[in-house]
Amino acid sequence: MTRKSQKPVHMEPIHIDHLSQPPAVRNSKEMFFESLEDFERYIMDESWDNEFDNLNIHVKYLPPFIVNQCHGNEENIKPQMNSLNKKFRRHLQHHVKRHLLPDINKMAGIDYHYDKAKEEIIPNQYGTSSIHKWHFEDASDHGFDASEFNVRDHWKVEVDIVSNSSNPWIDVTYRAISDKPIDNSDIV
Repeated sequence: MTRKSQKPVHMEPIHIDHLSQPPAVRNSKEMFFESLEDFERYIMDESWDNEFDNLNIHVKYLPPFIVNQCHGNEENIKPQMNSLNKKFRRHLQHHVKRHLLPDINKMAGIDYHYDKAKEEIIPNQYGTSSIHKWHFEDASDHGFDASEFNVRDHWKVEVDIVSNSSNPWIDVTYRAISDKPIDNSDIV
């Protein structure tokens, strides 16, 4: 079989039942994506690489309900499709709770239980535009026993969803942060 005729292998997400030793060398870095599929695939790949507790990734995308309303043509986006619209915020909240957060759980392979820590509207200083921001976090044990954290440090997960009043694009920031402070004493 020639190289051109080979199809890419799509792995299924794994579900992590028990924690194992973290990798000796960390390869994950801050990443930026423009599609939700690439964002989720990266989370899945990092779970396969056992680096699910050290991520800082961002995605900027059009939510699926906007793509459906404009039939995939960005020129059909109406000016009122933004965070000032109550219907838009309701659809976005539904998308986040029913689709985005469960998909992140599925791709990470861990049962995160997100709590809505904060929801805020931030106007600019002139009052001409605003930002609607949701902040979700999970600082629990993620479904693992306390004894399993002897092998690996505890981490928390934060998800920030930001929508502005000038366009329907959504900015999502997903961070998995270790609770243990980084020791830089070895670095010279």
